[in-house]
Amino acid sequence: MNLPNHTTLIGRILRDPELYEPPGGGLAKTTFTLQQRPLLAVPGRPRDPEARDLTLRCIAWRDLAHKIAETLHADDQVIVLGHLTQRVRRPPGQSPHLMIELTIEAIGPLL
Repeated sequence: MNLPNHTTLIGRILRDPELYEPPGGGLAKTTFTLQQRPLLAVPGRPRDPEARDLTLRCIAWRDLAHKIAETLHADDQVIVLGHLTQRVRRPPGQSPHLMIELTIEAIGPLL
């Protein structure tokens, strides 16, 4: 079940965004992986040893997909607004697993 939700993440693009345009004029799609690092330690307190990086697959559609593929690159720091979507992926010959993606509504470089 998908619940309406919105989230804002700040992170780093791990690899260049990949643009996919299906033959026959379907919807353009761009995907990339965003890495969000845990906050740095507050002065006087140690960093949480349990804190782990969050990596999340991000997906954009249509004109936004083209703009992302043309302007953003690996290692760019970005702020992303979107909503989380979950789905079950069933690879042939493997057990199903849950995927969580961030569908991008707006994105920009972090200056």
